[in-house]
Amino acid sequence: MQLVIGFTKSPRLVQRLARGRTGTADEPALPGDPPTKEQHPVTSSAAGVEAEQAFGILLRRASLVTGIAAVVCVVVAAVWQGLGAGASALVGGAIVIGFFGARLVVMRRVARSNPHMIMITALVVYTVKVVLLGVAMVLLSRVDGISGPALGFTVIITAVVWLAAELRGFVTMRIPVFITNDEAK
Repeated sequence: MQLVIGFTKSPRLVQRLARGRTGTADEPALPGDPPTKEQHPVTSSAAGVEAEQAFGILLRRASLVTGIAAVVCVVVAAVWQGLGAGASALVGGAIVIGFFGARLVVMRRVARSNPHMIMITALVVYTVKVVLLGVAMVLLSRVDGISGPALGFTVIITAVVWLAAELRGFVTMRIPVFITNDEAK
């Protein structure tokens, strides 16, 4: 049984597993295969993290980077249009961190309890997040004292920063992609 739970940097591993090769000692190495344990011992940093841990790490990293971007947006908005705009930018940053962070919290819990449901959960949570974010933006833009431009720009900027931080985290983290029959037992 093979289950995709993330991305891999090793296309050779994907080819090897697609051919049913598990990389045991009695199989010859394919050209371009990564070094074996004897050639290159696996350390804890090279071994990667599990999906549940990955979502926690992504949550911490993306929250930190997005929080910094939100503070910059608050300062710029406050200097640009006054304290009302700064408060609007603060609300926008909090909305993005809350909505995007909630997705990773849900994904972490699903990875722990039922890893086979990760993809469907990701799709449902993404859809709900986009709809609720749109509703929040429309409702907040109608409130007196909320600066629409400051709120909108902050939401856009912090959302892009969050997604970039999350993408960088996924690319640099070594997340196991396949669970083979040997590991499932």
